[in-house]
Formats: sequence, C-alpha cells, structure tokens
Amino acid sequence: MLAMLAAGYWLGQRQLLTLQAQVQSEHQSSTQKTQAQIASLAAQSALLAQQVTILSSERDALVRQQNQAQQDLSAMRETVSFFESLLQSNDRSRIANFVACDLQAIEPGKYRYRLLLVQGTNRTDELLGRLQVNLQYLDAGKKGRISQGLDPLIPVKAKHYAKLEGELAPPAGASNLLMDVQFFGEEGNQVQASCQKKI
Repeated sequence: MLAMLAAGYWLGQRQLLTLQAQVQSEHQSSTQKTQAQIASLAAQSALLAQQVTILSSERDALVRQQNQAQQDLSAMRETVSFFESLLQSNDRSRIANFVACDLQAIEPGKYRYRLLLVQGTNRTDELLGRLQVNLQYLDAGKKGRISQGLDPLIPVKAKHYAKLEGELAPPAGASNLLMDVQFFGEEGNQVQASCQKKI
C-alpha cells in the first residue's frame, strides 16, 4: 500500500514538474516573440521617421526653389516693365519725368516707395538734382505728414534714368495715405518732375 502511494506521489511530482517546464517554455517562447515584434515595430518606426525626414527635406527644397523662381519671375517682370517705361517716355519738352511711382506696404507702419525718373528725350547732359518725398496720412482722425529729402537731402545724379527707392514709416494705424514726390533741378527750388500715389 505504501509502495503504491509512493509511486503515485512520485508520478504526480513528475507530471507537475513536466507541466511547470512546459508552462515556462511557452512563457519564454511568448516573451521572445513579443520582443521580436517590438524590435520589428521599432525598426519600422525608425524607417518611417527617416522617410518622413527625407520627404520633409525634399519639400523644404521644393519650397525654396519655388520661392526663388517667383523672385526671379518678379525681377524679370520688373525689368520688362522698366524698359517698357523707358520706351514709352517720349516727353521732349520736360527735363525729367516720373514714369513709375509706386508705394507698397511692407508691414504695419512701414511702406516702401519705388520710383523711376527718366530724363527728357533730347537731353544729353547728366540728370542732377534732389528728391523730396512727402507722405500725408490720417491717424485717429488727425492729419499727419512725414517728409524725406529735407535734412538730409536725397541727391539725384544719373544719366538717362534713375531708379530710386526708400522706406516711409507712418503710424501703424494710419490710413488714407498720399505720397507726393518732387524732383528739384540742380539750381534753385523749381520742381522739374512730380508724381503722386494714393493707397
């Protein structure tokens, strides 16, 4: 009887050990699979991150190329417009004439003016004088005015034409802007050419 009990106990222990070993083996195998999956996902994530970085760099390069192309196109258009203005300027009776008079906002409270002053058709001497730029505006219902070319002076010295530009800084909330530009000859204060731009 004791022998049978001992044999049963031993058999039970063997089965228990076998079951424990099997469970441990399955657990180890499952852990290894999970770790392999994690490693695979990490590799895929790193690859995707690398691809995103490459695509982002390519996109930035394309944006820079597009911006440069737009700037080049704008410069070409400005050049064409410039020469068209020269060809159309045929006022023989005047010493000089403004054929371009532009005022554009750069940011609140800052504007850039661009001017093209062309010499009279029959003139062969040098274009000499000074420029005065005045800007009138309304700010909170009150009239205001700023000027450039009084102190210091804006000298003009050119042959055939002069491309002039600068910046004006009225109050940020200013409205009803009117730019009045005058070119004075080398001698005296007589206005030889003028133009206006309202925005």
